[in-house]
Parts: sequence; C-alpha cells; structure tokens
Amino acid sequence: MAVLSWGKPKVEIGMVGADGAAPTEWKELPEIVEDSTQLTVEQGEKIDAKEEGGGVVDSRRKANAYSLALALFVKKGDEKPIEDTDGVIAGNYAVRLTPEDPENAGFVMDNTSVSITETWNSAEGKRWAYTFDGLKPKSGKILKPYTASEEA
Repeated sequence: MAVLSWGKPKVEIGMVGADGAAPTEWKELPEIVEDSTQLTVEQGEKIDAKEEGGGVVDSRRKANAYSLALALFVKKGDEKPIEDTDGVIAGNYAVRLTPEDPENAGFVMDNTSVSITETWNSAEGKRWAYTFDGLKPKSGKILKPYTASEEA
C-alpha cells in the first residue's frame, strides 16, 4: 500500500439536503482526465494592526478558501453527472475524494457550489470541467479529512 495520499483518486458527489443535511446517496464520477484533479487553497487575507510609523502590533488572517477542480472525458452516450444551464448548477453538492490507496486520508467538503465549463479540442475531444467551491457547512470546517477505509 502507498505511504502518500496520491494516485488515481475516486471522487464522489452527493446533493446536499434541506438545511445542509449530508447526502443520503453518493455517486462516483466517471473517468477523470489524468492530472486534472486539483485542490486549490487560497490563503485567507492577512490583516495587520499597525501603529504610527508602520510597526505591526498584531496580525491575523481570515479563513482560507477551498476549490476542487477536475475534468471528465465525454464519451459517446455519456450524460452529465450534474446538469447545468449554461454553466450554472442549481443546488449545493458535497464532494469527497479518496486517494488510490483507500487507507490514506483524502478529504470531504460537505457543502459546495458547483460550476461547469465544456471544452473541446481536436487532440482530446470534448470534456466537462467541474469546479467545486467550498462553502460553510452545517457544522465543522469547510475541508475535512476523509478516509474511505474507516467507513467500511
């Protein structure tokens, strides 16, 4: 088994229920384009309290922002895993990622807004690129550790 939390990920999505309830059903996304899955963290804005003359008396940061992006191959007969209207997706979704070795920690975002862009080029064909932007969940942190083997 792997030592690192890397490799071909399993990514699952579920519709967030009323009042931010966890999904009752998870759906695995189909073939993900190699090396397209990426969690991006935008560090929270730094705020400094400065004295006259510019000395920093104290400093703090706002919360980080999290975004998971990935692209899916589109094969003959495929249907979008999440429907949209010109890139806009109604409702909120939870997303969880399990690394290739399910005993290693992945992560879950209990509440995200989702967007999609459709691309095409002659070398690779049509793709659906989904972005999951983390939102404040019903409880806890936006980005939480998740280990699939602990659920079994």
